[in-house]
Amino acid sequence: MTSQRIIIVILFAWTLLAVFAHLGDVQLEFFDEARRGVSALEMSRGEAPSLLTPPYYGAPDHWGTKPPLLVWCQVVWIKIIGPGELAVRMPSALATLALFWLLTWWGKRDWGSPVVGALATVAVLGNWLYISNHGARSGDFDAMLILFLTAQVVFFYRWVADDQARWLWLAGLAIFLAGMTKGVAGGFFLPGIGVWLLLDSKGRKKLLKPGLWLIPGGAIGMVLYYYYLREQVDPGYLQMVFDNELGGRFDETNEGHKHPFYYYLNLLVTDRGWQHLLPLLIPALIYLFQSEYRRLTLLLSITTVLLLAVVSGAATKLVWYHAPSLPLLGMLIGAGIFHLGRLLSDKIGGQRGTVIGIALMTGLFIAPMILTTHHVLNRTRYPVMHPAKGPLKEFMTRPEVKPPYSVVIKDYHPNFRFYVELARERGEDVQLKRIQRLRPFLSAEIQPVSEFAPGERVVICEGATWEYLFDRFKLEPKYKDGRCQLVLLGVRRE
Repeated sequence: MTSQRIIIVILFAWTLLAVFAHLGDVQLEFFDEARRGVSALEMSRGEAPSLLTPPYYGAPDHWGTKPPLLVWCQVVWIKIIGPGELAVRMPSALATLALFWLLTWWGKRDWGSPVVGALATVAVLGNWLYISNHGARSGDFDAMLILFLTAQVVFFYRWVADDQARWLWLAGLAIFLAGMTKGVAGGFFLPGIGVWLLLDSKGRKKLLKPGLWLIPGGAIGMVLYYYYLREQVDPGYLQMVFDNELGGRFDETNEGHKHPFYYYLNLLVTDRGWQHLLPLLIPALIYLFQSEYRRLTLLLSITTVLLLAVVSGAATKLVWYHAPSLPLLGMLIGAGIFHLGRLLSDKIGGQRGTVIGIALMTGLFIAPMILTTHHVLNRTRYPVMHPAKGPLKEFMTRPEVKPPYSVVIKDYHPNFRFYVELARERGEDVQLKRIQRLRPFLSAEIQPVSEFAPGERVVICEGATWEYLFDRFKLEPKYKDGRCQLVLLGVRRE
């Protein structure tokens, strides 16, 4: 086995560890991940009004206005392995493995070695934020979106380089799948690809070919057709998409996510893993722009810059919006370091040169790999969710906490609802009760305030729910662990 194959095997084994270690152990995150999990759980039970509309409380989900490809995939895994965190996160994990294969294949095809793509994947997973929330191990849209966006770049370049129609068809498929994963965000790379086609001598010759417009245009048309169909079964949906995905998030700051223009650049520079990798980008670019890989380097550079410019110009900035740039930057870093290492190896010559080249790559990439390994093997030490949301999953497994009981929430708590639904799937007498109505924009139907009665056992993890019940009942604590406690409701207070 050659040294390159040994490196590929080692990096693939590490990728498996980084993606799957303790994947289903940690409670779902409070907002998007848990909401997707609830939608998938409801759809798997046939409670969705339509396959086109991910549900929440059996009604069309009007918070998550994205197309349903992710939820469909989660439903499939719920059917295969049963409901739980693993089924919710499996589509993202498998998309990350597919990204490893895609980048490794592209490295072999166009970058001089499959090691380039493997190093790029290491760079992606070395990003501290990306292995946390909304990333490779999270039941959110982003891992699948990044796979399909990266595939667009790969296949468009292949089509220009080879002039074979199959690559354009694959690029069109990637556009469709990206759009069905996260709507408008599925087209984030198309402006960069278009500019590159204008600047590239071979690319300009493709601009007048009908296939360039018909196949990607057809893919976009199919995504738009989904939006049309959903509007038919869920009137008002298109307006919500406009408010949430187009004018709303770009023109106005949503939910307090206001940051300066350089926010994403700062995230890249200060990331615990990428602090070790990003400085390698400058020497990599200097080398690559003077090498045979300048066309590829220009494509990735333009696409990355335009993506970061678009998301940086939006009023609403969230920590994962820059994540699609990671595979492109990772390819640039991986290609530059690999070829510089090979240049050094050839200069020295023999087995000694090979060892020194491998040692160079290992020394430069080992720090983010160690950090990521530590992160995934110690997931409970790095929670994303604010402690106030409560570790309900672990609390419900305590032997002292036996059904029947009701979990009490203030108004909106999708991860608490997910674990109550899991308990009910197991046949346990566990209810979810709320002390406020659900706000109208959270679901199509307003859920009423719950009724409580003396003698009822309740689980409380928030101060507001404790105060609400304390004002109405005498409370008899039965068991407490962290922020959650099991309480018996006594007589009503006068």
